[in-house]
Amino acid sequence: MSEKELIEADKKKLDQKIEQLKKKVSKAREEYDALIEELEQLLLERYPERKEENIKKTLYAAYQKSHRSMEEILAFMEGRDDDIDW
Repeated sequence: MSEKELIEADKKKLDQKIEQLKKKVSKAREEYDALIEELEQLLLERYPERKEENIKKTLYAAYQKSHRSMEEILAFMEGRDDDIDW
């Protein structure tokens, strides 16, 4: 075999290894994504108060009871409430 043929053979081996690793990474990514989805579902079951709709309802109810303006509440939540008399 000539030097050029050896180089081409080495490149083919590398290409094969690269393709094998791509497949493994792709499969691992799919497994990871499925596990993350399952974890998120279990967390929502365990902590239903974390559901976005429940958070919205809770915040809105607190806002209605507070007798504060939306701007005051947002300023408080964002930490820019130094000038608001609580």
